[in-house]
Amino acid sequence: MSRMLQIGIVGFGKIGRIHWRHLTEMSGVQVSAVADRSSDWRGDLPPTVCCFEEWKELIALPDLDAVVICLPHSLHVECAEAAMRDGKHVFIEKPLATTLEGAKKLVATAGETARRLMVNMTHRFYPPLLRARELLGRGEIGEVISVRDYYMEAIVRSEFPAWFFDPVVAGGGVALTDSIHLVDRVSWLLGEPLRFVGGTSRNLYPDSEVEDCAEILCNSRSGIPVTIGSFFFSGPKVWEDGLTIFGTKGVMTIQAWSHVEWRSYGGGTRREEGYGSLEMESRPLVGHRAALGDFVASIREGKSSGAEGASVLSAQEVIDSFYQFTKADNE
Repeated sequence: MSRMLQIGIVGFGKIGRIHWRHLTEMSGVQVSAVADRSSDWRGDLPPTVCCFEEWKELIALPDLDAVVICLPHSLHVECAEAAMRDGKHVFIEKPLATTLEGAKKLVATAGETARRLMVNMTHRFYPPLLRARELLGRGEIGEVISVRDYYMEAIVRSEFPAWFFDPVVAGGGVALTDSIHLVDRVSWLLGEPLRFVGGTSRNLYPDSEVEDCAEILCNSRSGIPVTIGSFFFSGPKVWEDGLTIFGTKGVMTIQAWSHVEWRSYGGGTRREEGYGSLEMESRPLVGHRAALGDFVASIREGKSSGAEGASVLSAQEVIDSFYQFTKADNE
């Protein structure tokens, strides 16, 4: 029998607790350490778990196999690089870094240390998107000629940490938080990277220091035009997204937390639900759970994960180019 995989979690906020729940439900996995500067969480953990205030203390543990990083974005590079150089595999919340330079540095470190570096790109693991990739691969709508994608996220500022709206710590707003998912999922579905063409951003809320509205125009490597829009808004707590792919034979629409639907031009529509009777609030967790499971499997089997750091660099590059392009408009 394989030995128990020892994993530490750095950052025990909302996402860190989600990862805790999924990891503790997996067989052959033990969360043996948690690090977070807040002290109000320690009573929630069993006494067998080592608790630290500083992530450097956790990474120094000699028996840890891997680290799950859920820190503010500006701390990703320092923490992930230190973990890999200390022999730990790394599962990190997106984005890899606040800058393309930082992201490239982490990918290079993963190569130098021969450690797994997986980014939590949950959309690659949602059932409707997995099914859509299969359908596209077998040519159900023919050759892809155009793509449109959007995502709207309801934001209640009091439910998020202050750093989330700090342009230095967060690295940006909705483009880095949400659009990077869309850029990545379109690239993943098409099987080719996207290239930035143009974009615009705005602040719907005057007191916000980060953009809450982003429109990005891209081309795929083969020239397919792609339009991506992401928005923070104040409204009902829902996940609203819609990805439409136009092909030479038909059209496909995908909602990450609902279904995939496709039809040939002039033909009937086919639809497949992705989650059965699972409640809507539980559906986003499916991607988190599957991504972590893939990470654990990649360590055990010595293979690449479904979202290696190198595979998301093109999405980080698009977002980096977007910020450079819109910087003058926002100064």
